[in-house]
Amino acid sequence: MRPTGHNEVRSIGDTVYRGDIPNLPYPEAFDVARAIDGMHEEGYCIFPGVLDAEGVRKLRDKIDHSGGPDEQYEVMNWCFNKQLQSDYMSDPEMLQYIDPPDVIAVLQGCMGEFFQVVGGSLWVTGRGRQMGLHVDFLPFPLPEDVANDPRITIPIFMATAHYYLDDLTLDLGPTTIIPGSHRAARPPENESSYKGVVPHAVMLKAGDVCLFRSDLWHAAAMNTSERRRYMVQVHYAHSTMGKWFPQIEFEKYWSDEVLAAVSPPQRRLLGKPRHP
Repeated sequence: MRPTGHNEVRSIGDTVYRGDIPNLPYPEAFDVARAIDGMHEEGYCIFPGVLDAEGVRKLRDKIDHSGGPDEQYEVMNWCFNKQLQSDYMSDPEMLQYIDPPDVIAVLQGCMGEFFQVVGGSLWVTGRGRQMGLHVDFLPFPLPEDVANDPRITIPIFMATAHYYLDDLTLDLGPTTIIPGSHRAARPPENESSYKGVVPHAVMLKAGDVCLFRSDLWHAAAMNTSERRRYMVQVHYAHSTMGKWFPQIEFEKYWSDEVLAAVSPPQRRLLGKPRHP
C-alpha cells in the first residue's frame, strides 16, 4: 500500500474508457441512512455543500502556497500533477477536513465504531491528465458469483472522501465511477465497463464531497481544458489496518499547534485512544 491510499497493483491491462460519459445523479437532499445504503449498493455517496465558497477559496489558496514551484510538478508527456501528502501531524488547519458530521455518520454506519484516518493528500492536476479504471485497495478477492449473491454484504474496510474545489465539467477531467462495480471483487482487467455499465462522471459543485469505497472501480476522464482541477483526499480505514503516520498518542512526533487544536473526536480518528 502506498501513502496515497493505493495498492501497488490496481488494474491490469488497458482499462481506459473511450466512449460517452453519462453523469451520476446529483442528490436533491442528503440522508444518512440512504447514503449508508448507497455505499453498500452502489459503492459511493455524495455530500452536497460541505464547504462554502469561502472555505473552497481558502483551501485552494492553501494548496497553491504549499509545496514547491509549479515547474517541478510538470510531468513530461503527461500533465501537471501536484500531489502533496496531508500533514496532519504539523498543520492544525487540516484537522477540519477529517470529521464533517455527515461523513463520520456514514462511516460509522459502514464500518462501525473502530475506524480512523490513515492518510490524505492535496491534489492538483492539469491538461492531459487521464486515468484508467482501477481499485484503490482490495481487502480480499472473492469469486464473482459469491460477491454478487444478494445475501452477501461485502464489508467496507477503506473509503476515501474527495473534496472537490471546482464546479466540475467534463472537460476538466472529473472522477468517474462504475456504480456497483465493487461487486466484481477484483481489479479491472482490460475492461472499461462492468456488466454493461460504463463509467459515470462525478459531476459535483465546488465544496461538495464524494465518499467511495476502495474496491469500487473508478477513474478520471481526460482533462482537455486549460484549467487545473483541485481536490483534497481523506483516506479512512478500519482500525485493523495500519496508518501512514504515527498515532497521535505518540505526542512527541506531533506539533504543539496540532496538539492544542485537536478535538477529542479528532484525536480518536488520529489514533488516541488506540483502537482494539
